[in-house]
Amino acid sequence: MIGGGRFGGRRFGGRTFGGRTFGSILSAVPWVVAGLLLGLAVHIVSVFALPRLAPDDARSRLAEVTALNRATTLTGGSEAALPLGDPAFETAVCRYDLTGGALHVRAPVTPHYTAISLYTATGIAFGAINDRAATRRTMDLFVVTAAQRRELSTGEDETAADNLIMVSPTTEGFVLIRALAVQPSLAPLVREQLSSQALCEILTPEHAPATE
Repeated sequence: MIGGGRFGGRRFGGRTFGGRTFGSILSAVPWVVAGLLLGLAVHIVSVFALPRLAPDDARSRLAEVTALNRATTLTGGSEAALPLGDPAFETAVCRYDLTGGALHVRAPVTPHYTAISLYTATGIAFGAINDRAATRRTMDLFVVTAAQRRELSTGEDETAADNLIMVSPTTEGFVLIRALAVQPSLAPLVREQLSSQALCEILTPEHAPATE
C-alpha cells in the first residue's frame, strides 16, 4: 500500500523525515553559514595582520645594516638581511621614509641586467622596472605618496624606465636594486658599480621633478 506506514512519507528504513526533523536542519543552516563567515574573516585578518606583527620582517632586518634614505650595497654578513637571495645578483638596498619629500632612486645600467623593485614597509611589492626599457646609462625613478603625486606633473614620459614616477601606498618602505653578475669573477665589478653609482635620496622641493 503506497499510503501505508512503510512508504507514507514519514518513515523509510526506520528513519523519520517529518517536518520537525527537516525544520531542525533548516534552523542549523544560519549557524553553519555564520561559522564559515567567521572562519573566513579570521583568516583574512590573520593574513593582513601577521606581516605587521612579525618582529623579524624584511624592513626590520634591513634596518640593522642600512641607513634611512640612502643606498647601501649588501656585502658579506649584511646579505643575511635578505634570505633566499639569488647568489648571481648583487644587491643595493634603500629604506625610505617619504615624510620629508619625494624619493629619487638611480640605478646604473650594468652590463647584463639591472632591476629595481619597490616594497611597502611590510614587504608587499608594488612596482618594478628593469633596464630593458632604459634609454640612458642609468635608470631614474621617483617614489612619492599619493598626495605628493598630485603636486607633480612632469613634461616627460612618466612611464619610461629612466624617468618613472611610482606612487607608494605607504609612507615607509624599501627599494631593492639588483644587478646580475653572469660569472662569479664579475661579482666584484658589478658590486663596485652599484656601490659607486646607485643613488637614493629625498629631494627638496627645488630638486623635485619639474612641473609643467
